[in-house]
Amino acid sequence: MTEYNLEKIIIVLHGSLLNHTYELENFIKKLATALKRKPEDVKYAFLQFGSPSLENSISHYIKENVKNIIVHPLFLLSGKHVNSHIPDIIKKFKQNYPDINITCTKPLGLHEKLIDIIIDIIKERIEER
Repeated sequence: MTEYNLEKIIIVLHGSLLNHTYELENFIKKLATALKRKPEDVKYAFLQFGSPSLENSISHYIKENVKNIIVHPLFLLSGKHVNSHIPDIIKKFKQNYPDINITCTKPLGLHEKLIDIIIDIIKERIEER
């Protein structure tokens, strides 16, 4: 059986000029709990307009001697960031640290489950009126 707790997870977002740190940290803590992980096993990173960068988050785990890192792009569509920027960053780390296994999941995408989430959000707004 695979020991999943040996892997660390980085949720990568585009980034924003606005500060969403508190909200994002709470989301990541809830995600870590849902994954049955310690809070330090799941981090977030930004490609632009925020800190830490994806490079810094990967470097942090490498300095902690982590051997398996999963990167999950929290993006709806597979644009240039998902198809080029994130893979390029991962490729550079793999070249410099061949003993580190860094994998990238599919982006969030337009998953069927999002329909229910969107319906709930719209219903909440309607009920607020």
